[in-house]
Amino acid sequence: MARKRRKNKVKSYFKVIAIISCFLLLIVFRLFDYFEIVTYRSISQAVGLYDEPISYNPDATAVHFIDVGQGQCVLICSGGYNMLIDGGEKEYSSKIISYIENLDIEKLDYVIATHPHSDHIGGLSGVIEHFEVDEIIAPMIPDNLVPTSNSYYNFLNAVKQNGNGMTKAVVGEVYNLGDSQFEIIAPLSDESGDLNNYSVVCIFRYGENTALFGGDASKSEEDDILESGINIDIDLLNVFHHGSSSSSSKEFLYKASPEYCVIMCGADNSYGHPNKSTIERLEMYTDNIYRTDLQGTIICEMDGNGNYRFFSEKE
Repeated sequence: MARKRRKNKVKSYFKVIAIISCFLLLIVFRLFDYFEIVTYRSISQAVGLYDEPISYNPDATAVHFIDVGQGQCVLICSGGYNMLIDGGEKEYSSKIISYIENLDIEKLDYVIATHPHSDHIGGLSGVIEHFEVDEIIAPMIPDNLVPTSNSYYNFLNAVKQNGNGMTKAVVGEVYNLGDSQFEIIAPLSDESGDLNNYSVVCIFRYGENTALFGGDASKSEEDDILESGINIDIDLLNVFHHGSSSSSSKEFLYKASPEYCVIMCGADNSYGHPNKSTIERLEMYTDNIYRTDLQGTIICEMDGNGNYRFFSEKE
């Protein structure tokens, strides 16, 4: 009888040990999660606005849709390499520089100027002058359409000071960006009378993750892409021309079939961007529509397996 009681005591003792061990393991895992989270860099640290932001992993491959009002600026980071697409108006240059610096980025491997309108290249001159830039890619513009604006002059002057010259955007060229790559798929025509239709359009690929970027490309350039037969089946679409009614045609969206869309435009802008009809067309394919005019800067993380996580500056 005494031996049986001792056995029961031993069993109880091991049960207690097991419970305590499970509890300690739970604490360890929670601490691991905590330290993993606190190593994340918050979006507000980059933007410099909020004290309690949503956090994202700074080591992840990510697309940063930097809020520059009625303009466009996209930073792509992958495997320690970085690419900037456009830079908004000149007044946003310092904000972009601060954003990039706060991510501990000292060099831009690529800068793409999609087309020479001030809301896309105005802020690039300051960025190019401030950072080391390996390669600057831009479309070839016909002589009769070359802008005479100060923003274009400042951009060309910054490119000259950079010393590496400017690379013409050539359809079919593929560039490596760390663990990912991007391919130029437009402009395909040099006969348009509209600068928007010379926008550099590129597909970004990271494993099974895909995204499409295209400045202010309108239906005419979209049609050129469709006629070329290029595969534009992607997951993430940086909606062209700030959500204008002249872009994101039904035919183009049918081929692209995006699961996520990001529209970059200014709050209460005078152009009425994004257009209601464009939103309706996008909603035929997805409910995952993000807008910088409503949510501020937006970050999209990719894992290479076709998964995406979004964080925004505002709810």
